[in-house]
Amino acid sequence: MRHRFAAVVAAVLLSAAPAQAQVGSLIWQDNFDSLTNWLKVTGNGSWGWGNGELEYYRNENVDIAPVPGEPGNNALRIVARNESGPGIVDQWGNPLNYTSGKVVSKSFVTVKYGMIETRVLVPNLNNGGWPAFWMLGTANIGWPGSGEVDLMEMGAGKAFRDLHDTHNGGNGLNNATVNQMVGANAIWQGTSGTASLANDPGDTYDRPYYQYSPGLTGRFLIYRCYWDQNSMRFTVVDNGVEHDLYASPFVFGADAEEFRQPFYFIANMAIGGAYTDCWRLGDPNSGLPISMPLPATMYVDYVRVYQWNGQGEIALGPPAWQNGRYGLFTDTTPTSAGLTTGVTSDIYVWEGTLVNASIPPFEGANGIAWATNAKGWFGAGVMSRQPVNLFNLGDGFVKFRIKIPANVSFKVGVIDSWGNQNYVDLPANTTKYGLVRNGQWGQASIPISELRGTAIDLRMLSYEFVILETNGAACQFALDDIYWESANIAGADDGVPAPRATLLASAPNPFLTSTELRFELPAPGPYAIEVLDAAGRRVNRFEGLGRAGLNAVRWDGRDDRGRASKAGVYWYRLASGGGAEVRKVVLLR
Repeated sequence: MRHRFAAVVAAVLLSAAPAQAQVGSLIWQDNFDSLTNWLKVTGNGSWGWGNGELEYYRNENVDIAPVPGEPGNNALRIVARNESGPGIVDQWGNPLNYTSGKVVSKSFVTVKYGMIETRVLVPNLNNGGWPAFWMLGTANIGWPGSGEVDLMEMGAGKAFRDLHDTHNGGNGLNNATVNQMVGANAIWQGTSGTASLANDPGDTYDRPYYQYSPGLTGRFLIYRCYWDQNSMRFTVVDNGVEHDLYASPFVFGADAEEFRQPFYFIANMAIGGAYTDCWRLGDPNSGLPISMPLPATMYVDYVRVYQWNGQGEIALGPPAWQNGRYGLFTDTTPTSAGLTTGVTSDIYVWEGTLVNASIPPFEGANGIAWATNAKGWFGAGVMSRQPVNLFNLGDGFVKFRIKIPANVSFKVGVIDSWGNQNYVDLPANTTKYGLVRNGQWGQASIPISELRGTAIDLRMLSYEFVILETNGAACQFALDDIYWESANIAGADDGVPAPRATLLASAPNPFLTSTELRFELPAPGPYAIEVLDAAGRRVNRFEGLGRAGLNAVRWDGRDDRGRASKAGVYWYRLASGGGAEVRKVVLLR
């Protein structure tokens, strides 16, 4: 689910009174009649998602189902089970005995500010269940620098429940169970380390909600987060009464800038782990046995976002599609758009493997110059602070200038926001990708089709340029004039842009068995259509010579090996002599 540390710093600023503002209009909602806004998560993550959780997330444990007792109303259903079998293993291959479900809206829906509301029912947790509805920041820097917002989570250990039970419905008798308390949290990268609102050993501001009878399980409650550019307030609504989950709203200090960026939604039900009193992955003696009755079902009825205090933004789909020439680090080369170092991007050296050197830049006033630091390897790259969508440049090239000794072999690659990475080799004493090594500045031009490999999601990039060396060669080198370039940019630079192709809506959409991917060409010529899944992986590709006017290719929902694709959202992209366009299609099963 999320990471916890034993030494969590409480760096919180609280206002003197609740924010005075108004809830505005509804700007987005998902009533869970489908999962088109969500991506199912599979696996066990790193050490049980960083918390020692004991479950393996399976697609089969997530679906849309009718809400019991509410005819005509559907909800997201997540089921936790006591099961094992082939593939149900931890990161080391050891068998696991529990499965559950998890969905994220990453690359589908992001939110920035507003009043966020969700209606959730959780099952009997007894001991070991850890259900949550929460958000993570979209920033590429990763947790905790990206920020985390937990609208609701249950399953906390006894020490935490006892600490706060003199407030907000608690009886002060240290007898609340995991079924009788719910809390919220915000986590960020503070100036002194990881900061957490819920880390409140003095019991001064954290106010989890207690309800002993009828308890908080087996029925729906409403959870809200009131969020603007200055503060965040958490509440729970039980039987029409709204209860604050902190003594006063969390006011963002200078070290909490994460909460002024977009976030995406997550819903899941973990089993065991560091938040609970149960044991953690790899150490059955670290806590109590799991006593949660299984199978157990969690329902999320809806998610809604309203304007709050005049603020609230929703973005659907991946980041904005970029075209033309996208600059990563360049001064004088004309670009359509690009990154600005120290503002929208950062240049990172990995594990101190490089130190600064003094080689003049190739162009302009700015350059990157490094010397190896006797680590036996080096790695560095340009990382955008938020994901960048360069999918439309997929038929083009990554170009860069480099001044590096001829005897140094190195790799150039990219990393996407899902953690996938891929590299191409530039061997020593070899001219490859046009890079001539003669002691002077040379230019490499790498086809993006090679750089992306098979798994890189070009719609959601984090490191748009990485240089890596693993042979331990000592050297000094410099980089400059780094950019991505569309295959059609040359014609545009010559002032004679090629006629543009037009991608039309597919039909039918959604579809069950097959759909026509339709497009228009301004003149006869070659085309290529790529189909990608929700995580940006290529599923199929269609190529041919089209006629002037209307054209279509039929996709039967299968990948390029003839295997049936799973139900869900897919993207299809048309590339022709005149440019590229992208649209969405939904496959039903």
